[in-house]
Parts: sequence; structure tokens; C-alpha cells
Amino acid sequence: MIPEHRSRAFKMVPLASVRVLNPRERNQRVFDGIVENSKSVGLKKPVIVTPRTDAGQDYFLLVCGEGRLNAMRSLGEETIPALVVEVSDEEAFVMSLVENIARRQYRPLEIL
Repeated sequence: MIPEHRSRAFKMVPLASVRVLNPRERNQRVFDGIVENSKSVGLKKPVIVTPRTDAGQDYFLLVCGEGRLNAMRSLGEETIPALVVEVSDEEAFVMSLVENIARRQYRPLEIL
């Protein structure tokens, strides 16, 4: 879903410099599982962020991976592996929504 023509790079990003674009509520049991898994084996997949500047201050906007981000914060980590992509605010929001919809566990009634 990341546009191919845009620049992208993997890097370690300071957790303090990441802001969440599309926050969502998470089941505590699911979150505890993410934390435990991250603690025992590390992250299997980097988060996706896009660089931004506000009032002369650089930061990263989280596009995908809020659960992983919060898990690493709760474990006291200072950095997180990230895929840094250059996308517009609109593209970032759509990417975030697509990931949230894809990961959601629908109830049978909702599927009908």
C-alpha cells in the first residue's frame, strides 16, 4: 500500500519523537499479548512512520503499528525499528485505516 515512487528507509526511531495519527482502543488481553511477545522475541515487523515538521521541530507520524509502539514504550525501550516513508497526510490516514480494518476481528453478525 506504500506508493512505490516514494522514498522509504528502515531506521531506528526514537519513541519520544513518534506521534500517533489514528489512535484506537485495544483489548487489554490482546495488548498484553503484544507486550509479552515483544518482550520474548522482539518485534517481528517494524512500525511505519512518515516524517513531519511542526514549528521547526521534527517528529514522526505513526502510520501503522500503534500496538507495537505502545508495547515497546511499556517495555521501557527508547527506540523502535521503523519503515520511514514519504507520504502525504491523506495517504498516511488511508494506510492507517486499511491496516486497522484488515486486523479487526469481525463478529459473524457483522460479516452478514
